[in-house]
Amino acid sequence: MDKPACDQGPFPGVQQYSKASQGQWRLSAHSWIMIEANVRSSGNDLLKDTVSIVLSEYAARQIPSVNILPVYHGGAEGAISGDLVIDLNDSGAMDSKEGYVIEIGSYVKITAPTENAVMYAMRTVMQQLLARGFMPYGRIADYPVMPERALHIDIGRKFYTAEWIMDRIREMSRLRLNTLQLHFSENEGFRLMSEQHPEVMSGEYLTKEQMKEILCTARRYHVAIIPSLDSPGHLGHALRTHPDWLLRDSSGTAAPGALDITNAAARQFVLELIGEYAELFAGSTHFHIGGDEFINFGQFAEYPQLSQYAENILNISGGTGVDTYIDYLNRVAEHLESKGWIVRAWNDGLYRKDQTQRIAPKPSIQITYWTQWHEMMAPVETLIAKGHQVINFNDGYLYYVLGEHAGYIYPTGEKIYHSWHPGLFPQRGGEAKKEYPAGSYPRELIGCSFSIWSDKPEAQTEEEVADGIRAPLRAMAESVWLGNPMVAGYTEPAITETENRT
Repeated sequence: MDKPACDQGPFPGVQQYSKASQGQWRLSAHSWIMIEANVRSSGNDLLKDTVSIVLSEYAARQIPSVNILPVYHGGAEGAISGDLVIDLNDSGAMDSKEGYVIEIGSYVKITAPTENAVMYAMRTVMQQLLARGFMPYGRIADYPVMPERALHIDIGRKFYTAEWIMDRIREMSRLRLNTLQLHFSENEGFRLMSEQHPEVMSGEYLTKEQMKEILCTARRYHVAIIPSLDSPGHLGHALRTHPDWLLRDSSGTAAPGALDITNAAARQFVLELIGEYAELFAGSTHFHIGGDEFINFGQFAEYPQLSQYAENILNISGGTGVDTYIDYLNRVAEHLESKGWIVRAWNDGLYRKDQTQRIAPKPSIQITYWTQWHEMMAPVETLIAKGHQVINFNDGYLYYVLGEHAGYIYPTGEKIYHSWHPGLFPQRGGEAKKEYPAGSYPRELIGCSFSIWSDKPEAQTEEEVADGIRAPLRAMAESVWLGNPMVAGYTEPAITETENRT
C-alpha cells in the first residue's frame, strides 16, 4: 500500500470534479499555453517562472509536445482546441489563496488567485496527462483543507547538503506542501554558519550563501521557510564553549543543553544569534523559538535561582521557576515580533497541570503541538482556549526519527493514510483519542507537519532518508490537502467521473 499504483510521480486528489460531457481534452502539436493578459500577469516574472518550472518537470516525463509548447500572453477568445489558458485572477476565487478552478472543454482554462495556485493547477493537468493521456470534459474546483502543510527537518544533529534540502523543496512542491521548517541547533550539533558567534558551529555546516540558495529555491517553488533556533533547551553544542551559561541545579550539576535564563549575558547570547538569523531569513514570516525539553518540567524546584529570579527580578509575588521560563519565551517572542516576525514554540512546557503560571505565554505565540506523553501536559484544547493558534505535529504518526530512537517506529504511508487526519492530535497510551472530527476543525488549527528528527544521524544516509519518508510524506500531504484522503484513493492516479470531494 505504501507504493502508489502509478509510478509516474505523486498524484494529488482534488476536492470536486463534475463531468460535463463525453469529450476529452488532449494536447496536440499545435497546443499553446495562453496567459490571460491582465494587471496581475503582465510583466509577472514569478508567474512566467512558475509556468516554466511545471512545463520543464513534465517535459522530462515525456508528455508529448510539452517540451515545445509555446507560451503567449493574450485572451481566451483566441484559444483553440488543445490549448491551455491560465487566468491569474482574484475575481470569483474561493476563500483559499491556493485554490483553483479548471474548466475542461475543447481547451482547458485554469483560474487561480496566486502563482502558487497556478502551479498546483498546472500540475493537476499534467499529472492527468501522465496518467491517462487526456482529461475528460468537466470542471475541477480544488483547494486545501489546511492552510499550512509542512515538513520539518532536524539539520542540527545531522548534516544534510544544500542540494538534498533543495530536492526536498521540489518534492514538497509536487506534493502541495507549502512550508519547510529548518531546525539547525541541537545539543549534538549546530549546522548553520554564524559570523557573530562562530564558536557555536559544528565541523560540517551550511554556509550563509548555501542557505540563500535554499531560500531562493523555496521562493521559486512557493515553499515558505521557517528558521528554528531552539532555546532555552537544546543548546548543548552552542554552549560547549560557554559552560558558565549552563543552568545548574542546587547541587551544581548542569542541565544538559539548558540555558541559564537568569543570566543576562546568556540571554543576550541567544538574542544575538536570533538577530543574525532574522537578517539571514529576511523575507520569511515565522520564526520557531523552541521552548521544549528545557528541563524536567516537573522539577523547577531543583533550580532555586529560577524562582528567585521570578520574585526578585520579575517582581512576581509567589513567583516560581515556571514564571521565569514563560517570561523568557515572552521576551524572545517580543524581540522577534518587534521585527515583524510571527513566533512559534513547542507545547510540552506550557499550561502544565502541575505548575501554577502567574504569567501567561503571549497568545500571539503559535504552538506546534507534538506530544502529550506526560499526564501533566496540557491537552490541545487548553492551548486553543487560551487563544493560541496550533499546528499539529502529532509524533505518534508524523515523526520520522532516525535509528527509531526513543521508542519511535518509522511511520508508513499506510498507517497515516488509514489512521490519521489533520484533526487527530497526540494522546497518552490507553486514553481516548484527542480528536476534532473531519469537517469540524477549529479555526485555530492552521496546519500540520511531518517531521524528520536526526537522533541517530548515522542510522541512514541522505538517500535512505529521502526513500524512507517518500510514502508517509505523500500520505500526510494528501490528508492535509483533502482532509480525508480515503475519499481520494491513495493508490488511484486519475480523476474519475463520479468524484466529488464536498
